[in-house]
Amino acid sequence: MNETGVLTSSLMWRAALVMALIDAPLLFLAARCVPSALFRRLKWYMVGAAAFVFAAIWGIVGSVVFWDDVYSLIFPPWFHWLLPLIYGLLFGVVSLFFWRLSLFSPRGQVLVFCLLGGLVSLVGHTIGIRRGLMRVPLLAQTSIASALVFGVFEFTFYFLGIVALAAAARWIGTRLGRVRTLKP
Repeated sequence: MNETGVLTSSLMWRAALVMALIDAPLLFLAARCVPSALFRRLKWYMVGAAAFVFAAIWGIVGSVVFWDDVYSLIFPPWFHWLLPLIYGLLFGVVSLFFWRLSLFSPRGQVLVFCLLGGLVSLVGHTIGIRRGLMRVPLLAQTSIASALVFGVFEFTFYFLGIVALAAAARWIGTRLGRVRTLKP
């Protein structure tokens, strides 16, 4: 095991609080900056952004930084370099589903999208816990409750990032499109 330290329940609860304090103003900002009309136009941008974000997270965190200490103990060895591809594709599809579900909300679709993103962590982390995640030395002193609560705020932050990346990609695409239409 690499000397990465050990997480405790106390640390996870504090980290969850910090993430909640980061998420709250960002959710407010997202609600103000992404009206329903824009949210509807972000469909495929969200899918691409989610695939990119989760492929990057799993590529860096899952396949490199914490593979030896955590994920090699949860996944079979052949899964090592497939993590970014699988989770990128999976969360691209999940974001499409959440985007669609969010449209049922009369307003605040971006909030619904991000909150669903936070809640989906409960599914993934519960599966990880069932596969032995909490027996990994790095997490052995962490309670399941603190890990799950932190995960909700962590994933809410990821989905806020997906919205920001999708909106930025659409904005850039729109600007580039306008530039091309001005040229003969």
